Amino acid sequence: MSNGKTFILCIGAQKAGTTWLESQFSKTNFFSNDGIKEYHIFNKLAVSSPQQCKRARKQIKIDPTKVKINLIDKRTAMRLRPELYFEHFDYIYCRDNNVTHVGDITPDYSILPKRVFRYIKKGLEDKQFEIKVVFLMRDPVERVWSHLRMINRIKSERGKASKVSSEDEFKQLKDFYKSRLCVSRTQYERTCSRIESIFPKKNIFYGFYETLFNQVEINRLTDFLEAPQLSPDFGEIVHASPKQPTTHEGMDELLKEIQLYYDSTYRWVSKRHSSTIPSQWKLI
Repeated sequence: MSNGKTFILCIGAQKAGTTWLESQFSKTNFFSNDGIKEYHIFNKLAVSSPQQCKRARKQIKIDPTKVKINLIDKRTAMRLRPELYFEHFDYIYCRDNNVTHVGDITPDYSILPKRVFRYIKKGLEDKQFEIKVVFLMRDPVERVWSHLRMINRIKSERGKASKVSSEDEFKQLKDFYKSRLCVSRTQYERTCSRIESIFPKKNIFYGFYETLFNQVEINRLTDFLEAPQLSPDFGEIVHASPKQPTTHEGMDELLKEIQLYYDSTYRWVSKRHSSTIPSQWKLI
């Protein structure tokens, strides 16, 4: 049973419903993330070299030993002094008697190495949090394609690029699905191997994007979290990246190519989650 002080560590996968899920949790009284959906603390630390960290500290002219979370941007402070992350969540838990669950929903955490997950676990447990890890998966082909569309949508919204045509998207996808950025977020078996080496399996929830948006699955999640029942808005759409109105010639063949590329992931999920894998998945 929960000790009444729970930390939800949702590590992705990217484009698997995490933004929608955070939106629903944030409407409740029992959950708080202090209004920040994705903290991006440990993925930034994990990829930063000591030289990069030193340059960052020099640029903002702050002595990291004297950083206080109320003096600069919260996430900047936590990246300079990661221990502030644990103090911050302890504070937002303690300040409101209605809050039983706090959490960080950052899909980029799915790529974290074991040593960082180990550090997170120790830091949270030192604050007496019970850690509940949530990992949502999506058909790899659809996840990859949606990931690329999201990148293009964000660039367009920020004025960094014009909207891409179906032909341009087709050309991009041919290279994107094999990129390190994409592969590291799509090989779910590697993520699961890492988290299961650090966290007890009973404290890890595996779900699927394709079956997330129904009350039965949400009840399964809240039961796992030992949280009050949730009545989500299943019609709410958050940060959608719609497909092109027309499909470029050759796209079906390319999607099949992507499916074969991630064959090991499909096989792993099919074996590991044979009874719950969604019918929408493009199994070989």
